[in-house]
Amino acid sequence: MSFGKLLLVGFIFGVGFGFFVQRAGICFSQGLASIMAGRAKRIMTIFFIIFIITTIGFYFGGFKPVGQLRGYGFFNVLSGIIFGIGISLAGGCILGTLRQIGEGNLFYLIVFLSFIPGMALVIKFVDPFLKDAYNTKAILLGDILKIPNGAIAAILVLFSLVCLYLIGKKK
Repeated sequence: MSFGKLLLVGFIFGVGFGFFVQRAGICFSQGLASIMAGRAKRIMTIFFIIFIITTIGFYFGGFKPVGQLRGYGFFNVLSGIIFGIGISLAGGCILGTLRQIGEGNLFYLIVFLSFIPGMALVIKFVDPFLKDAYNTKAILLGDILKIPNGAIAAILVLFSLVCLYLIGKKK
């Protein structure tokens, strides 16, 4: 595929995805907050649909995602606290921030521009430190359970479909 065609497909996908995100009002951090508050029907439905689409895309589309285990301990707790504070101050995750920018809220443009130096700091200073502090190992769930990855994907998609059915059944 030529660069021009790839650019056109990416543009069409980006506009479509942006329209979907804006109309659905998706923000993962706000969605998790809704789940914790017990108002989870709509966001859980969206999460399960996204999970099903990505699972089918990754496992049956020929992609092989690689997870990383970086150990556990103090740095995980510290980074979770910092991440939570950052999301609370920003008012949402990156997806919610992009949605807010698209809706014309210029405060979120400042939030978005602050992500760039923050990510640069993580890549430049935090990642090298963690590579020395943790034993990083690439893993796949199928390798751990000794089950083919396609079978795991099928089980998870079926489980998600059952959950979607149960969510839709509740009134």
